[in-house]
Amino acid sequence: MAIGMDTIVVRNENCPVREVGGGLVILAAAGTATHSLDEVGAFIWNHCDGQHRVAELVEALVAEYDVEQARAAADVQAFLNDLSGADLIRTL
Repeated sequence: MAIGMDTIVVRNENCPVREVGGGLVILAAAGTATHSLDEVGAFIWNHCDGQHRVAELVEALVAEYDVEQARAAADVQAFLNDLSGADLIRTL
């Protein structure tokens, strides 16, 4: 399922997460892969709380970083689809 602007996403609680510098390292639930997120990726990850629509996450990103709304929306949706494909998040 493609993640849209009205989608609500939540982190996979079975994935251990460690802060490293300004980013995160996430171990896949199956323990077969690690995923490194930079500061922006960590910001997005931390907003995958099951409480907000993707559109709200994009608004928070635009408010925090110097990025255009349209670019942020496209990048966030692509990033969340990647996280979903890696089973690091799920949709509600």
